[in-house]
Amino acid sequence: MQLDERQIAYKALFQWFKKGTFLQGSSLPPFALKIVLGVCRHHLHLEYIIKKNVSKMPEMPVQIILEMGLYQLFFMDGIPDHAAVFTSAALARWNRQSEGSVALINGVLRQVKRNGLPELPPQKIKRISIEYSVPEWIVRRWFDSYGAMQAEEMAKETIQEPVQWIRVNTNKITLKKIREDFDLHGDEYAERYLEVDSNIPMKKLLESREFNEGLFSFQNPAAYDVVSLLKVSSGMKVWDACAAPGGKTSLILEMNPSISLVASDISEERVSKMSDLVERQKLDSVHFNVMDAANTTYNQEFDRILLDVPCSNFGVLSRRPEVVYRTTLESLEALSNMQFEILQGASKALKKNGLLVYATCSQERVETTGVLKRFLAANPDFALEGKSICTGGIKGMDHFFAQALVRQ
Repeated sequence: MQLDERQIAYKALFQWFKKGTFLQGSSLPPFALKIVLGVCRHHLHLEYIIKKNVSKMPEMPVQIILEMGLYQLFFMDGIPDHAAVFTSAALARWNRQSEGSVALINGVLRQVKRNGLPELPPQKIKRISIEYSVPEWIVRRWFDSYGAMQAEEMAKETIQEPVQWIRVNTNKITLKKIREDFDLHGDEYAERYLEVDSNIPMKKLLESREFNEGLFSFQNPAAYDVVSLLKVSSGMKVWDACAAPGGKTSLILEMNPSISLVASDISEERVSKMSDLVERQKLDSVHFNVMDAANTTYNQEFDRILLDVPCSNFGVLSRRPEVVYRTTLESLEALSNMQFEILQGASKALKKNGLLVYATCSQERVETTGVLKRFLAANPDFALEGKSICTGGIKGMDHFFAQALVRQ
């Protein structure tokens, strides 16, 4: 009954509960990862269910086991009820919990299964917060910024499992051939992206000859819309200033093989991992640098700059569900200040009449238009070029904000 993977899942969740450890930072077996991310996505709802069925909240280890059991009972397909209850009790004994705690776990799981999930609060913000496991202050912020309907849609996305996409290197193979080779039936985007069917094991794709020969990579199609704003053409010198892990770098080069491109990041470790671009994808016209874009020594050297800045990740919550629990108003303000500093520093490297694309995987105004407004006020030689884009709106597409700027 996969008790070993449940033990692995418990250990990962314990570290997350205790330290806020990034849940996908370490490799987990597929079943364990599904439980871990599922509990995280539904955490506030699961906690609410427990509170409604106990007189006093249990200690952290018991709460984690209960949340795992409730997730399997109500939100995870393919797990028989008896298996969810039995393995939760077994997990408690493995964790050396008392027989009283084992009885509590058994009793709560059976009681909730028998009586059904408790009613949610009637007040709209509280209800959305619990149902979709988004802290109240974030829901209220979304209500104020986007209105009730859009705020609920945004919250709803946090409990959805992300759609996986692959980007086909159309310089080497056709979209049709990849679709046929892996029997893929999903949507297409921009004549180079394919949605991966949910029943296709990632391992099958990762271990395939086609992947190892650089014929396709994993990337959300929102990246294409962001990169397209650069309007790169042959012979240009391009800088991807916050490049790691390199997905947009490789897309730029696939779309424009004859350019010269510098890919940099502040982290030496993250830059070293971009060797995949050369070793697997055979993109040899890229030069790597370890660099803080906010303090670059470049001076009007590039025709195009892509600045996909570190952000809150509010646009990718289906893939980063833990984000809503660790974000605060103070952290958003700190991010905004850092984003401004990066934009201020990197802009010095842009040639006259060149384009810089500022992008975030967040649509929070403090990280998007707020940063740009502050930058333009301080840099009158820059202006907006065209309209901003906000990706999303189709199944499985990340929510990105991007705006091109021109140096006049």
